[in-house]
Amino acid sequence: ERAALTRARRAARHSPEQRGLKRACDEADAPVRACWGGELAGFTTCAPVKPMSGAFKEHFCADCREGTIFVPASRIRIVEVGNELANTQAGGLWNVPARSCASGLASRRTLLPAHRIVNQTKCCSGAKLAILKDETPHALPGLSPLPVAMQDSSIGFKVGRTLKPVVAIPLPLQGGATPDSTNSGTSSLLSASPPLGQPL
Repeated sequence: ERAALTRARRAARHSPEQRGLKRACDEADAPVRACWGGELAGFTTCAPVKPMSGAFKEHFCADCREGTIFVPASRIRIVEVGNELANTQAGGLWNVPARSCASGLASRRTLLPAHRIVNQTKCCSGAKLAILKDETPHALPGLSPLPVAMQDSSIGFKVGRTLKPVVAIPLPLQGGATPDSTNSGTSSLLSASPPLGQPL
């Protein structure tokens, strides 16, 4: 009888009703955060979010998940081939410069301003990208500007395991140079982009 009672209690704890109740309690206790889509695009109209896990998508509001996030091209750089930049800021959006280096030698990562690496997972195609928190006119080590045809536009991104650009961005040429994009399809996609911050 005791074994049967124990099994019954375990079954009750793992019932759909109990799981639903636990999730509702977790959602109520989860801290409210700013939507990463709004931070990336530079606007404040996004609804706040309550991330239920560390999964990338959990940090975006419903509008950003379902729509397209537009980021000014002036804040986007192509990560040069061979550069091993990765996201290192646990729990936050931006990778920030290190204040010091234990070895006394500054690495490429410590020289960069606040940024986020995107389009970097195995399921992505095209160039790995860095989105800067703030614009800068200065050249950055290991990073190249977008092709000239894209530099006065806003680039749209879709939310998945990372951010993926809706327009193909070519890999940089040897030495960090970027090929100019003259494809009419790319030009039409850029010119047809909705105003910054508005999902499709």
